[in-house]
Parts: sequence; C-alpha cells; structure tokens
Amino acid sequence: MQKTILIVDDEEDLTWSIARGLTRKNPVFNVLCTHSGKGALELLERHPVDLILTDIRMPEMDGSQLLLNVKNRYPNTKVIVMTAFGSDAAVKNMDLSQAEMLIEKPFEIHVLRKLIQEQLWSDHYESVAS
Repeated sequence: MQKTILIVDDEEDLTWSIARGLTRKNPVFNVLCTHSGKGALELLERHPVDLILTDIRMPEMDGSQLLLNVKNRYPNTKVIVMTAFGSDAAVKNMDLSQAEMLIEKPFEIHVLRKLIQEQLWSDHYESVAS
C-alpha cells in the first residue's frame, strides 16, 4: 500500500535529494515537496499525507510551529523533525514533544528510509503482533 510523505525544507536541493533517495527503488512512497511551513499547510488541505518530514529552521513558519499546526488539524499524521542544530539551545527550547522523532542532519538516506518505514507501518506490526 502506497504511503504519502511530505518533505518540508527551505533548502530546495536537499528536498529534491531526499525525495529522490526515498523513491528510488521504493515505489511504496509517494513523495510531495514544499519549501515552507505555510506551503505545507496549504498542500495538506488538498492532499492527505501519512508522514511529514520537516526541517526546524525555516523562514516565516518554523518546523515547531508547523508541527503544532499539523498535530492540531491532522492528529493522525506522523511528523519527523530534521535539524542540523541538534545541540543548539534554541532547538532544545522548542516544543517538539509531539513529533514522532528528531533526526540530525546530515543523515544517510537508508537510515531515514528505515525510520520512515518503522513509523508508517508500526501500527500494522503492532496489530499483527497482538
């Protein structure tokens, strides 16, 4: 069953690279991309999304604000937050408690793919195991 992932990052090259890495040899992912938190919210109004992969530091609306908006409007959508500033005090003070996980940049695409698969199919594994 195909799952839809939304990548949100103001670095267009990184967004494209992640999208390509996730879809190459992996037809189970339908990947959408946008370069702002506001763009993500607009896209979510038109397209259901299973998981959002968002950067923290973005202009206008940061990843923390996007996370809170998504969890209020689309509580079943999973969110993975990316950051290059994992030890930064500003990041530590953000409310990221509703995110499924935080991943630090740079990361290997195969590690990200595995984390995404675990998040998207964990409910299935839990129900099969019970």
